[in-house]
This record gives sequence, C-alpha cells and structure tokens, in this order.
Amino acid sequence: MKIEEREFLRAHENCWTAKREPEFSVVNIHMAEIPASRERIFSELKARDLLLPNKGWRLLFGFRLWLGKIFQWDRELQSHGPEPFEVGRHYGFFEIEHVDAPREVGMSVKNQLKDALLTWVLEENGASSSLVYNVTCANFHGLRGRMYWRAIRPFHDGIIEASLRKLAQQVRSG
Repeated sequence: MKIEEREFLRAHENCWTAKREPEFSVVNIHMAEIPASRERIFSELKARDLLLPNKGWRLLFGFRLWLGKIFQWDRELQSHGPEPFEVGRHYGFFEIEHVDAPREVGMSVKNQLKDALLTWVLEENGASSSLVYNVTCANFHGLRGRMYWRAIRPFHDGIIEASLRKLAQQVRSG
C-alpha cells in the first residue's frame, strides 16, 4: 500500500530515514502490516531475493542492467554476494549506511542517473503485528534521470509491493 510522505514523516520524525529525507527531491513510500514481531521480520530482510522477488522481476531487472551497460548508466555499479547487515557492507548493489536492528536499515546506490536511498522501517503495531515501510528517496540527475524515473516508477512500485508480499510470506513460513 502506498503511503503519503507527510503521514510517514509525521509518525517517524526521529528515525534515520526521516532525518535524511530533506536531502532528496523524490520520496516513495510503501507499507504492509505483517503479523509478526519486528525482530522476526528484521531477520528476514537479510534475504537478498527481496530485491527481485520472482522470476518476472529478475528478468525485467536483467533487461534494465543490460540497458545500463549499453547507455553506461552503471559504470561503477557492482552486485555483491550475501553479506552481513553491517554499515559499510553491501546488500546486492546497495551499500549499507545505517543499521538499527530491529527498527531500521538504510542503504544507498549511485549511478549516472540517480543518487538513491532505500530503507526499511519497522514499527510495532500491537502485541503481535508490525508495520513495515519501504522508503525510497532519490535525486535524479538531469533530464535523462527524470525521464528514467518516469519510465521505471510503475516497475519500482511493483517490485516494492512484490517484495513486501514476499517478506510477509517468508515470515509466515519461517
């Protein structure tokens, strides 16, 4: 479910993500309620397959990477194997910048088109449930960057929603 930026920032004004938000011109927030503790959910966030939750998204992202190579958007971008959730380590092609287990993890990626921050914020919601927010903040460089965002935003939203569903499924089955 999409969430309004103001609503999230008002409720989470002291979190790392909210403090970083003013640095960015684009903020995109999705939320899901998952019937589990933050600790249980946070442990599942480490699964790298949340970035590309099924074959269709992996295929589409492979096409995106191919375009990035052709147009040289991603010259220095590298994907890393599984690493611990620690500042300075990597989560796929993201560099982990902030870890406050089990509340929040933030990571960044930069290329020719954008500087972006992707965070997961977990909030207790009663005794047996948590709200999980995925927050993407970004600055897109020039006309190409803005056109890129317009083109990929529906896919970005789809990947994030699929990631939240997969996270809920992994928490239930684990």
